[in-house]
Amino acid sequence: MDLIETGKKILRKINSLGYEAYIVGGTVRDFLLSKEINDCDLTTNMPIELLKDHFQIIDNGSDYLSVTILYEGLSFEITHFRKDIKYLDHRHPEVELTDSYYIDSKRRDFTINALAMNESGEILDFYDGKKDLSNKIIKTIGDPFLRFTEDSLRILRGLYFSSKLGFEIESNTLFAMVDKKELLSGLSEERLYQYFIKILYAEYDMGIRYINELNLFQYIPKFKRWLNIVDKGMKEEDLIYYYYLNRHEFPITVSKEEYRNANLLELLLKQDDSYTLYKNKEAYFKFKDILKHFGCDIIGQDKKINNLIIKNDKELALSKEEIASYFIGKEKSLKIEEVLKAILNGDLKNDKEEIRKFILK
Repeated sequence: MDLIETGKKILRKINSLGYEAYIVGGTVRDFLLSKEINDCDLTTNMPIELLKDHFQIIDNGSDYLSVTILYEGLSFEITHFRKDIKYLDHRHPEVELTDSYYIDSKRRDFTINALAMNESGEILDFYDGKKDLSNKIIKTIGDPFLRFTEDSLRILRGLYFSSKLGFEIESNTLFAMVDKKELLSGLSEERLYQYFIKILYAEYDMGIRYINELNLFQYIPKFKRWLNIVDKGMKEEDLIYYYYLNRHEFPITVSKEEYRNANLLELLLKQDDSYTLYKNKEAYFKFKDILKHFGCDIIGQDKKINNLIIKNDKELALSKEEIASYFIGKEKSLKIEEVLKAILNGDLKNDKEEIRKFILK
């Protein structure tokens, strides 16, 4: 079903109730670029409480003047026209409602993202956004130095849109990015990582080129180093391991599982004996690409795994339970490990009587 056409139906209904409403932002930009539309954002001066009287609504944050309209089986995020009063901590604005879309449009970041479409499909363009689309230019609305001072995330968003669309960044906008790059250090780790991933895996490498050529990550050095370690050919979920194995530290906060995996990778790179491979086969196969990247002999290790004398603990001629029955406390697990190592290294035959002699000697 066509998101744009269904969105226009919502606009018509809101207009019929005496209010303004438009399709906005990336939806209009991508429509004009003939790109696939995956979501459709709307804006209006109709009070949120009144929207709830006329549409099926999911309340996803009325405090932020935004709800989701469910219409003909599709979802549309709709926000009230608003005006930024002042920005806190170079990121979060204080806002007030306005009845004017023109005033609302001033708070948007780039000219190509301030385009709006009415119910008839006509485009509202207050900042020559269509011209910048044609010229493949990323340009801020108004003074770029002020816009990046207000919200430093706009620097990363500009780099991302450059990478996503293959657009050049307008010279004054780019100069302001360089001038205000220190403000990036004030962004949360989560936001930095979110846009780091977006820029890295975008279709074009424009953003990465700007970052490297202009040292835009100077004040977020971990992300600067990370960008020089990884590339888009690597799986996103593996990126932290490439960093860790290069730097022996983590670039971001990690989970217990990620910490455990990093230590396993380090172990598999340092120790290539049969017992280590036997105990960590699952991790070896899961992280084969990473191990190969860091010089692991994959062909040799594959052959070693295929030739393991036993493939799992159940193949022990004398079971783990029987081995443990001869010992108490920690000796139980230590003796099982000793038996496994001896068998896998070829020093002990996998035979019930031979194992019993080995543990009782």
